[in-house]
Amino acid sequence: MCRSRYRELIQRLLRLDAAGIIMPAGKWSSPTDGKRNSNGRSQIVTGDQPLAGTEIEQFVMQQTLFGAHSHIMTVPMWAETGPHFRSLIGYAGSDLECAAGPTVIGKWPVPTTNDEDYKERYFELWRASRFTGYCRATELACRDLLGVEYREENAEAIGQGIARLVGDDPAASYREVLRGRANIRWLIKDSVRSPEETRDELYPSDFVRFNYRDDELLSIRSRADVVRREQWWGRSVHSVGDLVDGLNGSISSCLETGKITCFKIGLPYERSLAFTEPTLHEAEKAFSRLMNVTPGVTLDPSSAGAGVLRMSRCSAEELRPLQDYLVHRYVRRAEAEGLPVQVHTGYLAGSYGLLSNISVMDMASFIMRYPRVRFDLFHAGWPYTEEHAVIGKEFPNVWLNLAWAWTMNPATMERTLDSWLACVPHKKIFAYGGDVGQPMCEYGYAQQARIGIGRVLSKWVQRGDMTIEDAKEVARDIMLLNGCRFHGLEP
Repeated sequence: MCRSRYRELIQRLLRLDAAGIIMPAGKWSSPTDGKRNSNGRSQIVTGDQPLAGTEIEQFVMQQTLFGAHSHIMTVPMWAETGPHFRSLIGYAGSDLECAAGPTVIGKWPVPTTNDEDYKERYFELWRASRFTGYCRATELACRDLLGVEYREENAEAIGQGIARLVGDDPAASYREVLRGRANIRWLIKDSVRSPEETRDELYPSDFVRFNYRDDELLSIRSRADVVRREQWWGRSVHSVGDLVDGLNGSISSCLETGKITCFKIGLPYERSLAFTEPTLHEAEKAFSRLMNVTPGVTLDPSSAGAGVLRMSRCSAEELRPLQDYLVHRYVRRAEAEGLPVQVHTGYLAGSYGLLSNISVMDMASFIMRYPRVRFDLFHAGWPYTEEHAVIGKEFPNVWLNLAWAWTMNPATMERTLDSWLACVPHKKIFAYGGDVGQPMCEYGYAQQARIGIGRVLSKWVQRGDMTIEDAKEVARDIMLLNGCRFHGLEP
């Protein structure tokens, strides 16, 4: 490095240090109390451990969030939350199962909750997993909301703390945890297919909205699926047109609530995102094959109709034209309504998921086919986060979403957000979605996201690539305003 360049670098570092922007040694991990240390720098306090943080990190910890994807439970379900340490587990159960390794057929990695060995085995696996994002979020929520560490010796105290937190007025405590403590302005609740699921007594209408999702129909597999549709819709289904009419009727009834802000496709749990473009004729041929019955003997002679009918068995290849045709009609309805489409991409919840289904590159041609449909691509596409960045940069109709991602892998998501900000307009990024049902876990995942976002923006300021005001503007956009604008909601 030349001498003049070296002097310029030193001067910049001195200016940043004098402004309190360079973060001292140490890390921090939760809400601020506004205190300052002996050097005049702000501090962040988590439980009993105050640790230094920069001005932008302090700002981020106070910034209201938009929950771009949630499975938040109903108020009545919250009221029934058991006073048990397992109520805080969230997605961490998958890591405990992973830690346990292969198990004997018919046995679970952890005994049932009534088993006398349950607590001991549970926390044995917890200690083997506790540094994962899932487990760290649970420990953070337990510490902040209940005032105790998530440890075996505190199991009884955790249960008592949960009972106190839910309290005698569950509706009020539900609101306090989500709006007050987690500071979340809106949650987009996943998977609505009927108006009854949006009732105000289930979800507070001033901070919960919904997506419409019907993966069961879009991945239709058997005649039995059609029979269930007939029972649900109260009408006969004899053609692909009947399926489309039933789907549109269901969508319309939900839209009438005024609470649906988007559609959702979650098909990677069932199949890939590679959508062909079949004709109606090709879809009808697949439907006819699906519905075909022939004389024969059923496998179960005691079942109704034994010896009379045998349903056809269709391969995935045979069904693809029908499924893909329905996906196209579904997305065209979203386009007609002017509503965006959320898409599950990336990692699958649980264990033994078919990870070959998760790449967003499979649907690149589909995104090109619908240039006026706004696509919201979920979960950072993890582990294909750079593919996500490329898609987000290439297509003006694509937004990138970090929902669930901060708790899946916090370290990777810090690198991911840092990369995305350098190549994708920050107005196209949604920084948070808890993707969880338990309000206590929603709090933990929200704080975990704030920690990561704060660290990333602090680095941008430290490098001299953003001013403090730039970083605050970016934080407000990616954490709240982008989501409000996208879903047509007030901040």
